[in-house]
Amino acid sequence: MDGDARLRVTLLGDLQTSRGGVAVPVPGARLRRLLVRLALAGGRTVDQGALVDAIWAEDPPAAPAHALQALVSRLRRTLGSAGDVTQAAGGYRLEADATDVDALRFERLAAAGRDRLHAGDPNAAAAVLGEAVALWGDRPGAEPTVVAAVAPAAATRLAHTSAEAVADLAAAELSLGRADAAATRLTALLAEHPVHERAAALLMDALSAQGRQAEALACYERVRETLADVLGTDPGAALRERHLRLLRAERPAPAADAAQTRRSNLPAPLTSFIGRDDDLARIGTLLAAGRLVTVLGPGGAGKTRLAVEAARRHRHEYRDGAWLIDLTSVTEPAKVGAAVLAGIGLHGGAMFEARTRLEGDELDVLLDRLGGRETLLLVDNCEHLIDAVAHLIAALLARCAGLRVLATSREPLTVDGEALVPLGPLALPGPDDGVEQARRAASVRLFTERSAAVRPGFDVDETTLPEIRRAVRGLDGMPLALELAAARLRTLSLPELADGLSDRFRLLTTGSRTALPRHRTLRAVIAWSWDLLSEHERTVAERVSILPGGVTPASATAVCAGTAVPAAEIPELLAGLVDRSLLQLAPDPGRYRMLETLREYGTDRLTETGDLGTVRDLAAGHFAELIARYDPQLRGPGQPAAMRVISAEYDNALAAAPSTTTRWPPYAGDATPATPPPRPLSP
Repeated sequence: MDGDARLRVTLLGDLQTSRGGVAVPVPGARLRRLLVRLALAGGRTVDQGALVDAIWAEDPPAAPAHALQALVSRLRRTLGSAGDVTQAAGGYRLEADATDVDALRFERLAAAGRDRLHAGDPNAAAAVLGEAVALWGDRPGAEPTVVAAVAPAAATRLAHTSAEAVADLAAAELSLGRADAAATRLTALLAEHPVHERAAALLMDALSAQGRQAEALACYERVRETLADVLGTDPGAALRERHLRLLRAERPAPAADAAQTRRSNLPAPLTSFIGRDDDLARIGTLLAAGRLVTVLGPGGAGKTRLAVEAARRHRHEYRDGAWLIDLTSVTEPAKVGAAVLAGIGLHGGAMFEARTRLEGDELDVLLDRLGGRETLLLVDNCEHLIDAVAHLIAALLARCAGLRVLATSREPLTVDGEALVPLGPLALPGPDDGVEQARRAASVRLFTERSAAVRPGFDVDETTLPEIRRAVRGLDGMPLALELAAARLRTLSLPELADGLSDRFRLLTTGSRTALPRHRTLRAVIAWSWDLLSEHERTVAERVSILPGGVTPASATAVCAGTAVPAAEIPELLAGLVDRSLLQLAPDPGRYRMLETLREYGTDRLTETGDLGTVRDLAAGHFAELIARYDPQLRGPGQPAAMRVISAEYDNALAAAPSTTTRWPPYAGDATPATPPPRPLSP
């Protein structure tokens, strides 16, 4: 769509829409709610349930799908173009991206400005952050009421990001010698967020830099009293340090020097970071509100890359640095403490000296090293040492008030106060998406960029889109699989690659030479997860892998018949597989799904053990009995419920049928077929 004809949406302040500079009024509360919720998605599809919740909250209409469709039609007429709102699988999409919606443009500018500040370029940071903050008008840091009415979590995230952007801008201004501008900005921010300790610390620096020490001391006292009254806490170490420095009449070091000397061992990125914007924002919000955040996901989901990116973006908030603790090569629980010590730079003679001085073990040394400091630890790859890691982190958090931990694992640490960020696949293109729509999907962006690195000129167009869509959807949008697939384009054509994914584990075998063996191939990554399971969990995971339509406790019990797995333990084992990121909760209550790549690995294991035919026969018998039970209800008052059950299990029944002689029951008077009857239409 031509740039002048694109729809522009303003959410930071009063809701405004325009096209080509001409205002497009949107009347009616429900119509405005619909527009806001769609605009926040930045061109991604929003499912119908989320839209209904945003528009009608706890008072949905009797026929929500029809009411939503009517409202969408009204919005199209109001905006003057049917192409502004398009229907996609299960929902609707507004044809607007981050450049068209001020709230999304703000988030991108704020992140870019922060990156420039971290890179030691305060001039560029001030320019970009100034543009970002200006989008908020005269109340940066305030909660955007238009967004709060529709998406409270997004409003909170935006307000938090805005406050941090103002603080970042003030830090850049301080490093450029603009203490007066920084002080004015920070005073306004503290009026909006009176317990924002970073803003208070920067304001104390700004006032002190102008020779206004008395005002800086008064600022500390106000914040101290407010923290005590509102949160029942004392100021953090950064504020206390500034207070002592002021009492000693010491001038603060320039902000730029502090930024340059901040210590960290986070690796510099070798490739661009793509997608996961919502997950990054959630990590930032959770780290601000709590002290332990765990990124969960199956192998190859991109947990490490996301966590490193989040730590890199937030490391400036921790006076004593952000440190990566990579547990990949640690094999013994007793060595976790030593790995953390090495990660924060204490090893060899320094560690021996510290242990001798304290006459203690690694925990004592860590407490001595981290106590009283403001530090972020990124503890990566925890799953194979989960108990030892959980106990160590719990002990450190309990006794180091300035410590925050960002962990990655294939299962939760299950420590008090832990907040979880579960990772699913990257956003996939819809089956009917055109080239421009498909480009926005993170899976397509990642695959295209990595492919172009090995095959210059590779891009998404009308010719390549069908095969790209087939590849990224066939690989479940999993980042590692997409990167391995892109690397194969050095020697394969795109159609050959897409066709070869039917045997993905043979095809995707060339990963980074610098990775450990269990991270180099797709099979090795999944095998690592499988090997961490208990025997009963492994049995259930392998047997439910034959079910493409999802898993219920009943179907899992059926396919596990004749094994050592007690039927009574099946529900708990399924929940355990969710915790270990091998199953995902499906939209239907009591139902789970397994990603296609994991399913293929499970069925390969069944083939290797010779159990595949037996398991499929068990599944066929179960679904034949299920259809026989519900078939009579299709011709009576129970028809809607029966159709829902049969439709939900249809793909499973179809997958099980070819390998068995089980005869399916009659369906609506037809002769008994050898395969399941046609999928019933939805009620």
